[in-house]
Amino acid sequence: MRVLLAALAIAAASTTLFPRPAPAAWGDGLFPDAAAHWAAEPLNFLGALDIIRGYPDGKCRPEGPLTALEAVLLLLRAAEYGGGKAAGPALNVPVPREAAWAQKDLALAVQVGILTADELRPEILLEPAPRYLVWVFLARALKVPLDNGATLEFKDAGEVPPGALPAAATLVRLRLIKGFPGGFLRPLQAVTRAEMAALLARMVEEGWLNPAPARRLEGWVQAVKAGGPARYAVTLCTPAGGAADYFLAGNVAVFNAPLPSPYALYNLHVKAVLNGRGELAFLKAGEPRLAGQLSIKTGTVEKVVKGANPQVVIRDLSHELCTYTAGWATAVPRGLFSLKERQWVKVALAEQTLWSIEPLEVKRVTGRIAQIDGVKLYLDKEDKNLGRVFLHWQRARLSDKNGLPYSGSNALGPGCKVEITCLDWDKLLEIKIL
Repeated sequence: MRVLLAALAIAAASTTLFPRPAPAAWGDGLFPDAAAHWAAEPLNFLGALDIIRGYPDGKCRPEGPLTALEAVLLLLRAAEYGGGKAAGPALNVPVPREAAWAQKDLALAVQVGILTADELRPEILLEPAPRYLVWVFLARALKVPLDNGATLEFKDAGEVPPGALPAAATLVRLRLIKGFPGGFLRPLQAVTRAEMAALLARMVEEGWLNPAPARRLEGWVQAVKAGGPARYAVTLCTPAGGAADYFLAGNVAVFNAPLPSPYALYNLHVKAVLNGRGELAFLKAGEPRLAGQLSIKTGTVEKVVKGANPQVVIRDLSHELCTYTAGWATAVPRGLFSLKERQWVKVALAEQTLWSIEPLEVKRVTGRIAQIDGVKLYLDKEDKNLGRVFLHWQRARLSDKNGLPYSGSNALGPGCKVEITCLDWDKLLEIKIL
């Protein structure tokens, strides 16, 4: 696997002082000092979300030690504090002169409980953050109940300060920290920027954090096309939103896609992040979209269930309610959430996962039954588009006027008033007895 993008790093000052280096090639990204780093993927993922930001010289410095101040800023951004999320008026807290530029952020961190006022000291904020201190900040940010009195089964557990032990034990139980080979935690060792990025990215992946969900997309690449000189547009199909076009950012981060160009993304599963301009800034490619054996069902939409794994409830031609889950490969022209209740659709299934949903253009005619002769149903009057003879009426579902299974006493026969829904005269879907 070749990593195609460089990583972003944490900003401690304005990024407007120095020009950013131009990307070396498509997919190589902004920051050359992390292009081949083991944490390039999480650094770029968080960078595309504006959680991790670059230094003024355009470098990432992934192996540099993280200060406590930088750790706090990352947690505030990843947990999306700010912008009104914290309740109550802003606090006016004293901060070290060297951290005056982060006054508002530090006040917010105290307000939401990530920091205590006693920790607003240079020897804490401005020095490399030991692992145990980052664990304390993280546990506070997550607001999880702490495992007081718990013990740690690691060879160097005795190095964890007593005040940090509940946070460490809790995060170990939640498998957010797993230790190092040989059974060590290394609690007194400073955390690097790369290590912090890897931890936060994994927490987003596992659902502990949910930053900017509208900018995180998962689906498959339906098309790649040139959008101008050195400019490419990608048609990304997602289950919720359907197919939409996005430009690739000039510093896009691409992982797992073969060289040499964006056209290699075609038909691949991708996880993507949009930058603040709505461009694709991060792409992680996966397997190609291949149909395999599909089964087809026709019916009406009963409900679309939103969530991490959206579901669609379909009422089929036997009035059976079937619930199907959408996946990254699900194709719906305008997305699942464009579907309307009682809309007729054709559903293709790969086992029990939705492969595609095609909205159907149906026709309707109302009248009284004049005659039923074998597979033919005759209405008492001619419809200008469909005529008066309908074939294979017995394949259609029989419903009451509300679209539910018919349970009335009137038999389907001459004189019965009906509404017929069909694709054509020989493709009946539903007969409603009115």
